[in-house]
Amino acid sequence: MSRNKISREVRTFFSGSNQLVYGCQMGHKVKELRKRLDEIVSESEKFQFEVRCEEKASLTMIREATTSSEPEIFFGREEEKKKAMSFLLNPNDEIESVSVISIVGMGGLGKTTFSQSVFNDEQVNHHFGLKLWVSVSGGFDVKKILKDVSDELESLKKKLPEKIENRKYLLVLDDVWDNKDGRDGEKWDSLRQSLPREEARGNKMIITTRSDAIAKLTSRLSLALKGLSEKESWSLFSNKAFGPGQESNYMDEKIKKEIVERCQGVPLVIKAIARLMSMKDRAQWLSFIKQELPHRVKDDNIIDTLKLSYNPLPSYMKHCFAYCSLFPKGHKIDVKSLIRLWIALGFVSSSNLGECLEISGLRCFEDLLWRSFFHEVKRDDLGNIESCKMHDFMHDLATHVAGFQSIKVERGGNSISELTRHVSFDTILDLSQQIPIPLPCAKSLRTLVLFQGGKHDEGAWVSICRDFRRLRVLVLSDFGMKEVATLIEKIKHLKYLDLSNNEMEALSNSITSLVNLQVLKLNSCSNLKELPRDISKLISLRHLDVGCTLDEDLCENLEYMPRGIGKLTSLQTLSYFVVAKKKSPKSEMIGGLDELRMLNELRGRLEIRVKGYEGGSCISEFEVAKLIDKEYLQSLTVRWDRELDSDSDIDLYDKMLQSLQPNSSLQELIVKGYGGMRFPSWVSDLSNLVRIRLESCRRLKHIPPLDAIPSLEELSIGGLDDLEYIDSEGVGGKGVPMFFPSLKRLYIYYCDRLKGWSRDEMNDDSDESTIEEGLIMLSFPRLSSLTIRSCPNLTSMPLFPTLDEDLHLSRTSSMPLQQTMKMTSPVSSSSSFTRPLSKLKGLFMWFIDDMESLPEVGLQNLSSLQRLGIYACPGLKSMPLPDQVMHSLQQLEVGRCRELKSLSESESQGMIPYLPSLQRLIIHDCSEEVSGRARGWGKESEEWPNIKHIRDILIDWKYIQKEGSYVKG
Repeated sequence: MSRNKISREVRTFFSGSNQLVYGCQMGHKVKELRKRLDEIVSESEKFQFEVRCEEKASLTMIREATTSSEPEIFFGREEEKKKAMSFLLNPNDEIESVSVISIVGMGGLGKTTFSQSVFNDEQVNHHFGLKLWVSVSGGFDVKKILKDVSDELESLKKKLPEKIENRKYLLVLDDVWDNKDGRDGEKWDSLRQSLPREEARGNKMIITTRSDAIAKLTSRLSLALKGLSEKESWSLFSNKAFGPGQESNYMDEKIKKEIVERCQGVPLVIKAIARLMSMKDRAQWLSFIKQELPHRVKDDNIIDTLKLSYNPLPSYMKHCFAYCSLFPKGHKIDVKSLIRLWIALGFVSSSNLGECLEISGLRCFEDLLWRSFFHEVKRDDLGNIESCKMHDFMHDLATHVAGFQSIKVERGGNSISELTRHVSFDTILDLSQQIPIPLPCAKSLRTLVLFQGGKHDEGAWVSICRDFRRLRVLVLSDFGMKEVATLIEKIKHLKYLDLSNNEMEALSNSITSLVNLQVLKLNSCSNLKELPRDISKLISLRHLDVGCTLDEDLCENLEYMPRGIGKLTSLQTLSYFVVAKKKSPKSEMIGGLDELRMLNELRGRLEIRVKGYEGGSCISEFEVAKLIDKEYLQSLTVRWDRELDSDSDIDLYDKMLQSLQPNSSLQELIVKGYGGMRFPSWVSDLSNLVRIRLESCRRLKHIPPLDAIPSLEELSIGGLDDLEYIDSEGVGGKGVPMFFPSLKRLYIYYCDRLKGWSRDEMNDDSDESTIEEGLIMLSFPRLSSLTIRSCPNLTSMPLFPTLDEDLHLSRTSSMPLQQTMKMTSPVSSSSSFTRPLSKLKGLFMWFIDDMESLPEVGLQNLSSLQRLGIYACPGLKSMPLPDQVMHSLQQLEVGRCRELKSLSESESQGMIPYLPSLQRLIIHDCSEEVSGRARGWGKESEEWPNIKHIRDILIDWKYIQKEGSYVKG
């Protein structure tokens, strides 16, 4: 035997692959482990430690139902709010381009809540064309603040249909600190000079701060918030301790006084202590107050006071809360992502009730929310908790209790030790340089989160994959990354990987070696074309998020789904599924819609995009997908690419959509680009639907009855070129207890052939008295908002007397509005009859050709109207605005109505009546009787007493009065 062969066999014998040696080694290790466990048991008995196996159950069963959905109630501050509102709305206080008011006070006093109350006030909404809110939570970092303002502005531009340039704005900078570098004045001047400086004056800014120095530096007017009064403090305490609108049956005045005095009117402390005490036996209250609560809550002991709510938390919940210290202050936390992070790190485990991990995580979040550790909760359109924030003091508490375990690195750096397990960077990083974490520390890290992205470099991947082998969480979004290194397979413990907003076209197949991976986020990777071909190896994957159209973060260029994705039976999130033609060079890699068959844990949103199909053979794939078995899905979008549309495939479209019947638990259904003529009847059976949207289904002629769906709140129908009647079967509400019992919002647009709601409706030649009674016609019992655009033949539809938001009519008939306005009360129910449109807030009519006037009796009912806009109505001759009714009207715009003679009921009122709340009046391109007469308005004119109170009067694009000042030359 050669020397080399002997050496090789000896090495093999002593290697880990030799089962005999391996068993011997493991035997010794097990023996040592048992000895150590025995020592732990012995020590626990010596020190009388208690085993708390049921801490989760004992905590979550305290309350039968969470109150996380209760709205935040605003207590007190009436006088302070009056002062702030006076400053914002005062036309005489507009000598500067941007005027500033500061809200100053110690932490926890509710400066943010107070400012939100002002920011969301209805008068403020109407006064400012633009409102921007920026959470600063730091000093005057001019670059960062301007970026946040720019991002907020871009977000608003997407939401607002009209142009927002040259609009008066309100900007809130929330939680501004003073810096220690002594350059606050210089930075403030730089920031102020960089802000938008509109031509119109009257822009306002609110700054909230704890610093008197910042308040004096930034504003002429400073509003100092004090603690709540005793009465207000007790009202807030009672609301949180006993429930909204509830009072304790009996409360010792001594206890009540102790609570109020010790909390010093600080809302944050009151809420946290109220929640804590609500879980204690009433007999323990007094001893807890005297022994635990500080005698006076002050700025320097708030953290210790809030820690009283943290101490009783079970250990897993303490970990969950402390982990939140990684987020920047003021950060809007995505709650779904937060819960998935907790799960990835093992902080949350399944309960004894057999709940899935995500439900257990949600319960944990709701418990923390109920105890006031989080606030400013936002929900999506279906009522799911979407985001939240942490109060600065709660963030300070999380940082305090996390210690060295969790470190957030900001500019200037923070010390990272070998005890640190979780690190986030709140600064832009250049990954071409070495990641600023010492190697011994990197080896122990479980979390690495880079919040602000930066510059990517291939060497960074090598460093991360080589040095950070124990990571469970890795967030590398916004780095301009063009490829994912194959070395990623080295981070074998990774459970959460976020690569969103990067530029790669494909993911390396080596990523499928991460068998522990639970979450893969690829949102907004707009160049991504392919997912890993061996994705089926990711056996632990629960969430594959590639965005969706609704969230505007879709991986739009994804070409197909990989074959085998259907084996990932633990998947709960699959936001987007592409159906592609299989007859292609990549046919062996393409998975069909039948991959969905076993994915019955899917929940949330699913968008199916049909980019191609194989004739009739695709029907079996669609049927096998078994969407009806997906009972946890909330939202389903099905869309066909426009290029697929073919007149020869009409029957095929019908069969495809018929095969995609969802579970009856579905809440939202969106169908786009459907090429069939008939919508499946199963839609009428989806009893939990809240929203239906049918868009660009150009051949669709038949829609099943939708009026009996009990929970339907929003219906949107647009781009249905061939549709003549929405209820094509002519049922028209017959046989249902109530017609559309929950519908609040209705949108109908670009339906050129649409004539009416159903074939059985009244015809145009119906008896006039029948129309005026309005009782034989159907009406929507709950409708709040209605929009009809570009439906020129729509002359009849159910009446809409209950509208209390906006009515938009454009390029359509005025007959439905006329009919609704003429509704009268039946003799039998006159006492309960509500005047039609008496709650309407906004009325806008554009390009209405058949309207000569609106009935005076209908206009008399518009007592709540705040905004009225009429544009390009060529036949309009009369618009008799009643002076005794329209006390709420604030904005009036009339344009291109060339036949209009007057806006008043009689000549004795002048051309326009006195409208006491009117703030903005625009008239342009109308008849000489209107525009010509208005051009002659001035201080000497007869109409001046009726209009001099109006802040802005613009006639044919020239101001007569601007910002409350007479400017006519």
